Amino acid sequence: MKSSPFHNRIADQLDERRAKGLFRSIPPFAASPSNRIDCSTNSYLGLHANEEVGREASRLTGERLSGNCASRLIADHSDLYRQLESEIAQWEGTETALVFTSGYTANLGVIQALCTRSTEVFADRLNHASIFDGIRLSGATLIRYGHCDMAELKKCLQQSTAPEKLIITDTVFSMDGDRAPLCDIADLGRSFGALVMVDEAHATGMFGENGSGLVEATGTAKAIDIRMGTLSKAIAGLGGYVATSVRFRDYFVNFCRSLVYSTGLPHAVLAHNLAAIRYLREHPRLGAAVVKSAALLREAFERIGFSTGPATTQIIPCFVGDERETVALSTWLRAHGVIAPAIRPPAVPKSTSRLRFSWSALCGDEARTTISVHLQQWKSEHV
Repeated sequence: MKSSPFHNRIADQLDERRAKGLFRSIPPFAASPSNRIDCSTNSYLGLHANEEVGREASRLTGERLSGNCASRLIADHSDLYRQLESEIAQWEGTETALVFTSGYTANLGVIQALCTRSTEVFADRLNHASIFDGIRLSGATLIRYGHCDMAELKKCLQQSTAPEKLIITDTVFSMDGDRAPLCDIADLGRSFGALVMVDEAHATGMFGENGSGLVEATGTAKAIDIRMGTLSKAIAGLGGYVATSVRFRDYFVNFCRSLVYSTGLPHAVLAHNLAAIRYLREHPRLGAAVVKSAALLREAFERIGFSTGPATTQIIPCFVGDERETVALSTWLRAHGVIAPAIRPPAVPKSTSRLRFSWSALCGDEARTTISVHLQQWKSEHV
């Protein structure tokens, strides 16, 4: 291997990760047995396997599979974009919506476009990485507040003299499975003249009478300026979106680099996204059923002796602590037909490694019993 400062630093960092048991790799594809219990997917509603959604997506796709072969701003693109954005706006109850190639690029681009060096951004310290990457790219001043700590957020806002203030929070936190106090955040935004943006990635499809997310469920829609959602989790497709006002949409179309300089989504992907959202709007209580079922699994973990922390959603952390033991437990469960990924630093703070169970509509009472039996067995053999 060629030697240079770059190569030496990279080799040292990889060696350090291996030594700490934090090295990651992408596993090779292997057909899994049909009787496995998969708690790794973000397809919370199982729509990727829904036959009705599949048939409607095929109808919408027609003969066209490939798609949009340039940026949406310079080349013809699928009319399904217009239909999808209209469907999302109606679902979210906003003036309009704008679809991106992923939730990551939506956060990255929107924050980059929205913020300047005169902006102070107040962000929950457990927000998704894409939010922090967008803030860094914008050059804005980042102020992290303690996780869901409204007293600290209020203090930070009181001390701020910035002409532009932006509060950003996940609504459901992807590694802890808890919910942001949106009512309090909305009140603080109003009190201090701050714009409020939320990331509904793990709440989309799961909460609210119409299933549109935690903003709907908490009645804070009028106080939230920008809602980001994803099409790759409960919708089981690909892409991200922002639901907002016409003025913000026009601004993002003109200034959002991740939109302007990205190729549009393929026609077939748009067809699935549209079919899935239409199905979900017709069956808005699917998410509530999954969240209710997940509560039973959390209770089972706690009885066995595994903490699930503050989780109240379909995301269930099973705390182990030690990095190597977490990987060992994940590997052991996989050998017994249960897929639950090991989550380690830097994705989570040191000494808080955990298994992350993403509960879905495809899991039920039998799966919950099986997982509980296996964890009880592991506990008795390793404690």
